[in-house]
Order: sequence, then C-alpha cells, then structure tokens
Amino acid sequence: MASAIHTTVHNEAWDQIAKRYYGNENLMHLLLEANPELAKYELLPAGQKVIVPEKPRKVKTQKLPIWKR
Repeated sequence: MASAIHTTVHNEAWDQIAKRYYGNENLMHLLLEANPELAKYELLPAGQKVIVPEKPRKVKTQKLPIWKR
C-alpha cells in the first residue's frame, strides 16, 4: 500500500484509522510519527488530513498509545 491521505470524521481515534489502513490498531504509532502536529489529539476533529504512511514490512508494535506512556 502506498502512502495515502485520510480525512477524519468527528471524534475519530488514531487506533480506528490504524485498524482501517493496517488491519492492526497497535500500529497507530506509525500515524502519530507521520503526523506530529496532530499528536496532541486523542480524538481527532472532523476534516483533518492525516498522512497514512506505507506499512513497513516489519514493524515493532507498541501496546500503549503515545498519550498513555
């Protein structure tokens, strides 16, 4: 999958987007790293453009969301 742009709906969560694009909500750290200006949001407002980077062949999953570490 090539990089994509996702437009959020009201109160969409990072793990929901990760599940949709990567099939695994634990990969949301890839989205947070690609969108540091949006990382302050736990739930995203509607209309935000989120860069969805290509999923690496091998990734280390992290169990806790960035805001809970």
